[in-house]
Amino acid sequence: MKTILQALMDEIDYPFPKGKFENKLLARNLNGEEEVSYDVIVSKEFRGAVADCLYSLVEAINFSEADKSISLPDRNVILKKMNAIYTSIGEKDKCVGEPTVYIGG
Repeated sequence: MKTILQALMDEIDYPFPKGKFENKLLARNLNGEEEVSYDVIVSKEFRGAVADCLYSLVEAINFSEADKSISLPDRNVILKKMNAIYTSIGEKDKCVGEPTVYIGG
């Protein structure tokens, strides 16, 4: 059977450092080493961890890694999905509109 950590990594399908996934799970009081179950997958905590990871993608700088990249149109899709998850678990949208990137001081 797979762990909660592996399930989260499968949901995101983008190469984050393992530690970042673990941090998102810990912030939602989930133990990534435990076996995943239906109850975990549909829980507010797990869905919140998924949305938190998506939020990290929206905030990420533009770069390509392992033949994957995130364009601005992709970020808009991710943003909508992320906010839909937050709304479904009773949390406020974390980001509204297009992400802003600041360069320089």
